[in-house]
Amino acid sequence: MPSTTVKNKLLVFLNLDGWGISLNTENNAIRKAQIPGFKNLVNNFPATVLEGWDFELSRTYRSMGCSCHPESEVQSPISVAKIISQFNLRQLRIASSSDFPLVSTFFNQSSSRLTGEDWLIVDNRRRLLKSFFNSNDLVDTLIKNIKSNSYNFIFSCISEIGQEVLKGDFLSVISAVENVSAYLDKIATAVLEVDGVLIVSSAYGGAEDVFNIGTGLANKKRTKNNVPLLIIGSNFMGKTIGLKEAPNNDLSLLSPQGNYLKIAPSILKILNLPLSSSMKEDSFI
Repeated sequence: MPSTTVKNKLLVFLNLDGWGISLNTENNAIRKAQIPGFKNLVNNFPATVLEGWDFELSRTYRSMGCSCHPESEVQSPISVAKIISQFNLRQLRIASSSDFPLVSTFFNQSSSRLTGEDWLIVDNRRRLLKSFFNSNDLVDTLIKNIKSNSYNFIFSCISEIGQEVLKGDFLSVISAVENVSAYLDKIATAVLEVDGVLIVSSAYGGAEDVFNIGTGLANKKRTKNNVPLLIIGSNFMGKTIGLKEAPNNDLSLLSPQGNYLKIAPSILKILNLPLSSSMKEDSFI
């Protein structure tokens, strides 16, 4: 933990991996779940859907971090993390051990910590005793760091939904979706309390297509369906920022309004930092 505090506004980027978007209802754990926290945020802040991809997770996270297509031949793209570091801003990566390479090495395009960056791996102690994944410890630690006034940029991933999707139990996936919606509500509240900004998305779907409707067999796989994007902050409340509004706040009724390549420019725009010349997409802001 750094010994000094920061004065710039905080930006938190949070992936809820496994949260996909689909019109299906019968096999869709997102639609079956009670998610008042998520729905309230969609109702009050800019929200849309991003085009889902069918690439390796490492490539998707790389694309989020440098705004370069997964099949790009650019060997050493300048990542958003490196730009943040160059401007002497403080940043934190926080995730479970299984997700940590994604939010650090692949997102940063660097195998070592950058200047001004802290790495924090949080593994839930209860995983040693129980067979299911629960993100309480990670969420509590994330909120503590949000409130610490120590960072300008925090990137985290909660993959509880994705973990349950791969096991294939529909009721467990519904429970995970409800848990994550509640986590998101707490995290958003913490970010708003420090007058920060929270960007929420997902690297892949799965909870929206848990089993094959024809056979009833569990799919147990990630999907390339569309995923959500929310931008939460006091300056964005009640605004659309040019994004098409979802009818009745139902994101499944929207066509994609961008892809992962817009995330890095949006982060830099919110932090008031310049874009790299290698970033070809515009910001959502």
